Amino acid sequence: MKYDTVIFDVDGTLIDTEKTILLSLQHMLLRIKGQMYAYEELYFALGIPGARAIELLEIRESDKAMEMWLGYCDRYEFLQKPFEGMGEILQDLKDAGLRLGIVTSRTRDEFKKSVERYDFIRNFEVIICADDTKKHKPAPEPILAALDKMQIAPSRALYVGDSSYDMACAKAAGADGALALWGAHEVEKIPSVYRLKAPGDISRILTQDALHSA
Repeated sequence: MKYDTVIFDVDGTLIDTEKTILLSLQHMLLRIKGQMYAYEELYFALGIPGARAIELLEIRESDKAMEMWLGYCDRYEFLQKPFEGMGEILQDLKDAGLRLGIVTSRTRDEFKKSVERYDFIRNFEVIICADDTKKHKPAPEPILAALDKMQIAPSRALYVGDSSYDMACAKAAGADGALALWGAHEVEKIPSVYRLKAPGDISRILTQDALHSA
């Protein structure tokens, strides 16, 4: 088998959180800036730490904005759910002898509050959150931190994520990136080693099925 470990992003990869994140961000921006943003204008915020998204939106009252955004996330959290079959797929990977990790742009507190409650999280050996490294995706540090903890060489790791930040992070770390098309946007603009149409495609990569992207 080419890989010893599979590392996953969370939002848009393991869990469908797009509506929760973008609706709450829309709501916060309407309150803070008095402007209604379209979803398409906010896709850039998916996959990077919230603080960075607020910085890119040029919001001066960043602490107030983050507190408000998180408050609205709590309100709309009922909209999020794991992608279909994800729990079974993760269990199958673990049963096949793969080691599993997570690299997410969520802070540790955000992860514990909103993600840790899902049963399949127990399958993950290592979880790297935004506050575990000084630099964040698309820099390689988050994936390298996970690999260091697992004592795995980058060439033996596959990183599954849904954004350009994820794929750039994997490439910079020396790992192969697999783009989760079920959560991605503007996929034609995102280079990756693999393209995954459905979560089950991960297993076919690991059995050396031909899923390489052009």
